[in-house]
Amino acid sequence: MNKAYRRFDSGLPKMKSHPRFKPMGSMAKRLLFVFFHVILALGMRQNEVVATIHALVVFGAGVYIALTSKEIKDIIPLVGYIAGAEVLWRMTDARIFWEFGKYATIAISFLALIRLRNLKNAAAPILYFLLLTPSAFLTLEFLGVTERARQLISFNLSGPLALAVLLIFFSQVEMDYAELSNWVWAVVYPILGTLTLAVYNTITATEIVFTGESLSVTSGGFGPNQVSAALSLGAFLLVMLAITQEGKGGRFWPMLFALALLVQSFLTFSRGGIYNFGVAIAGAILHLLGKPDRFIKSLFIMLIIGGILVGFFFPQLEEFSGGMFSQRFLDTDLTNRGELFRADWQLFLENPLLGVGPGIASYRRQIGIYAAAHTEYSRILAEHGMGGVFALVILLILLALAYFKAPDATSRAWVVALAAWSLVEMSHAAMRIVGISLLLGMAVVGWKVSPKDELPEDKSHKVGPLSKRAIS
Repeated sequence: MNKAYRRFDSGLPKMKSHPRFKPMGSMAKRLLFVFFHVILALGMRQNEVVATIHALVVFGAGVYIALTSKEIKDIIPLVGYIAGAEVLWRMTDARIFWEFGKYATIAISFLALIRLRNLKNAAAPILYFLLLTPSAFLTLEFLGVTERARQLISFNLSGPLALAVLLIFFSQVEMDYAELSNWVWAVVYPILGTLTLAVYNTITATEIVFTGESLSVTSGGFGPNQVSAALSLGAFLLVMLAITQEGKGGRFWPMLFALALLVQSFLTFSRGGIYNFGVAIAGAILHLLGKPDRFIKSLFIMLIIGGILVGFFFPQLEEFSGGMFSQRFLDTDLTNRGELFRADWQLFLENPLLGVGPGIASYRRQIGIYAAAHTEYSRILAEHGMGGVFALVILLILLALAYFKAPDATSRAWVVALAAWSLVEMSHAAMRIVGISLLLGMAVVGWKVSPKDELPEDKSHKVGPLSKRAIS
């Protein structure tokens, strides 16, 4: 089983709850895992059986760890890995159902919670989800007990269900910054596989026609919105790692990979992921004002990344796209999202108590556009009515409590950034990926910090005082 753990995280310090588990350590070994995922992604692209086996092995490993671990946070790297791999599985046509990533996360997290009998802080998340369930009967009334009704209920409620479970799950956990680093890399490994396929598809394309729309060809042949979000998620987590850690080392590779992820995210011509990144990082840096030295370092890092993007990559992208790059990202058109939002608001006004039912807004809008919701906030009002209003209020209260409970400027920066990335993604892509639920759940984690608020350099072969305190 040591191999299963090493596969999903390369640097966890030795934990008492898993005496058999040996730390992987060192940035060199992290790079080996990156290389492995590059090769794996290419193999998954060539044969969907490889993608299917990968998904099932990951799920099986998660179930095994949930059944055998003695501490709930032992499965955090694997839960993060699933969120990072979700888009990769979809774009390689793994023979799993569409919402596999969400339900795998739900099953593994719930199994660990039940087995360890650790369900404190569960009331508010459970109430959040229960408030969304009564309107499901309206979907069944509208479509009957049919496969289409089941699909719509699952598509629209699996994200909130995953969020409720992960809010409970992460509220049980106290995490230090060394463990946070391991979690970040676990999420990033499969996202670098997604990057690999997007880059491969871009450089091997016989022709790329740049327009004012997002591009499938530069997104690995898959949906640009989801690919852009995945790439943005990886870049965001790596930059957060770089700007919040102490020490002289450990920043070069996160910054390099973040740059690569950002450039390809721009190339998808899907703007959502870039918006997520910008808002989340800005919020984090502003909160680091509480630690002037950390603020100056974080600002310096962002100036380096921004300078490289603006000074080198943007001119290259502008030339490569024949001038369409600047036109696309300076365009403020909401691509029908404004019309959908107004139509959803009208449905809420007409059906304020229970809404129209999960997925039924697409049938009931009076604007001649049949489309799944892109804005979770208007969807939840139109389809769940006042239950949706109260559910959103509960979510915002939980995030506010997490913010005020955070013990220092660095942890508050993480809470704000995790919440901001997710909330912005929900504003333009609903809850299509489990990464939203993961980050919102992670925002309520309990933070263990040393007096110096340090994240050790990448020397995981040596467990420092902070990690020892966290483990003991």
